[in-house]
Amino acid sequence: MKNTPEWKQYEWLISKIFHDSYYSIKTTILHDANIKGQYSERSRQIDILVEDKNFKTIIECKYYKNPLDVKGIESFLGMYNDVKADYGIVVALNGFSKSANKRVSEYNDKIKLEHIDLENAFNSFNYQSYGKVNDICNNCNNDFINGTMVPGLLLWKGGYSLEVGGILWIFNLSKCLKCGNKTLYCDSCGVVKDIGKNEFCCEYSKRFLDLLENDTL
Repeated sequence: MKNTPEWKQYEWLISKIFHDSYYSIKTTILHDANIKGQYSERSRQIDILVEDKNFKTIIECKYYKNPLDVKGIESFLGMYNDVKADYGIVVALNGFSKSANKRVSEYNDKIKLEHIDLENAFNSFNYQSYGKVNDICNNCNNDFINGTMVPGLLLWKGGYSLEVGGILWIFNLSKCLKCGNKTLYCDSCGVVKDIGKNEFCCEYSKRFLDLLENDTL
């Protein structure tokens, strides 16, 4: 993990930013997704995919030393049209050329260009925990060196519940972008558990995960 390329670490940071900004119970946000192009009829890799029942947004991360030029933008526009996205966002480490900005003007608000440098990306998550919940994965935290690399970032999903005897048990789930480890937070117990270790804070958290695994929730 220590040799993870910088462009991949930047992509993790951007994924975390957009996940925390746009996630809701009705919205699905996927990192490193694939969509079949309607014209190319081939699988298209999407850095970040944001979907709900009304719209589909694709987000592309560009870790380039120089401002992204018009050629890079046109490549993104080709994929945007191919997968029939409603909105598109290109995030670039060092911004965009003048011609790149002009190229997307015909799309009005459908295409947005965002300049997010590494410093601002690093400041987008919390190193410290808030209550029992943390933004950083405990499973791969031993490899993390503060200030020199991106830690394993957790993408939390809330709004899960299990009703037992008229009482709702609330849960949050997360997946680490770095190691893929999954974590469960039981709101009733106030406990965070590593799902992979099969350790449960209560019988209801185990029942919840069994139902989730069998897709019966």
